[in-house]
Amino acid sequence: MSNNQNNTGNFMTGIIVGSLVGAVTALLMAPKSGKELRTDINSQVEALKEKSGEWKETVMEKGSEISSTAMEKTNQLRQVAMEKGNTVVEVVKDKADQLRTATNNATDQLSEETKDMTDGWRKTVHEATDDMADQAKENIDEVQAQSKSSTDEVSEKAKEMAEQINNSMNE
Repeated sequence: MSNNQNNTGNFMTGIIVGSLVGAVTALLMAPKSGKELRTDINSQVEALKEKSGEWKETVMEKGSEISSTAMEKTNQLRQVAMEKGNTVVEVVKDKADQLRTATNNATDQLSEETKDMTDGWRKTVHEATDDMADQAKENIDEVQAQSKSSTDEVSEKAKEMAEQINNSMNE
């Protein structure tokens, strides 16, 4: 924008300088007396003053219009940028909330599955322990029964042998 103002200013300066040079050259080349020449130069200077005043007003108006347009465009761009920024912020917040919810759901599901597996393993271990305890009790009962039976047999045999020994000694 500043480049446009510089270009416009340079153009206007060129017009003014060119007009002055042209007017002075035209006056100096025309064959006139000194008084006529001064009068013509004064009238040309007055005309240039008027034109430069008009050009100055035109440049000021155009500059004001350009400045106003630039301000409007800047405000529009700022507004669009703010809206886009707010939209991006909202989208990011929504995505973060979705991610948080998904993560919490996955964590809850994993926790529940882990608890279920642990409960299943605990039940399996308890059942296996109970089965092993029952088997051990049965084995102990069987060994005790065999031991009692063996003890009874040994006692019976010992009695028989003692009787035989007694009988042998008594004969």
